[in-house]
Amino acid sequence: MARQKYTVFAVWSISMRPSMIIYQGIVAVAVPRCRAKLKGDNMKNHILRSAMIFAAGALTMATVAFFLPPQPAQAPVASGNDKFTMVTVQLQETGNIEGVFVLNHLTGVLVGGVLAEQSSKFAYRYLHNVAADFKTASKEPKYAIVTGVANLRAAGGGVAPAYGVIYIGELSSGAVIAYAFERPTTRNAGGTMGLVQLDYFQFADAVGR
Repeated sequence: MARQKYTVFAVWSISMRPSMIIYQGIVAVAVPRCRAKLKGDNMKNHILRSAMIFAAGALTMATVAFFLPPQPAQAPVASGNDKFTMVTVQLQETGNIEGVFVLNHLTGVLVGGVLAEQSSKFAYRYLHNVAADFKTASKEPKYAIVTGVANLRAAGGGVAPAYGVIYIGELSSGAVIAYAFERPTTRNAGGTMGLVQLDYFQFADAVGR
């Protein structure tokens, strides 16, 4: 219940007798509080509540950001022309290690390499004949290559595949082939590894088959 203010008035009466004023008593009258002040209080309370909600949200976000370490954002890169294309591919789910692969459009050969962290040298190399997989009859095949992630399971023999995969498309065959490759380890350092064809799909009818 809203509190009320009271205004006190003294009541006097004038007697019929000359020069006589008689005191009658005191009257208390209730006067409602000013609406302008009520509106002002409501505005102050609204601003205070908004500020407290914002501060609580900011504190929650800061706490989450502190306890959850940031994950580095990695995006594969591709560059090239009608003669060759160079792409990068992520090797592990965490960390910044990447591999680089170059597809020669003239020969259909894919070559890759990975730098060793300790020596900063290309200690791991890859080689694969992509043209033999497409079996195209075209004398001028048109290739396109991109990379992605698949998080494949390790196959038999303890060979762990890389976290990323390579997709290569060829226009005359109308096919896209997915390739996996072995993750670099101290066991396969210094050698040349091949790629494994996972699967393919047709995006257009083959020409010349």
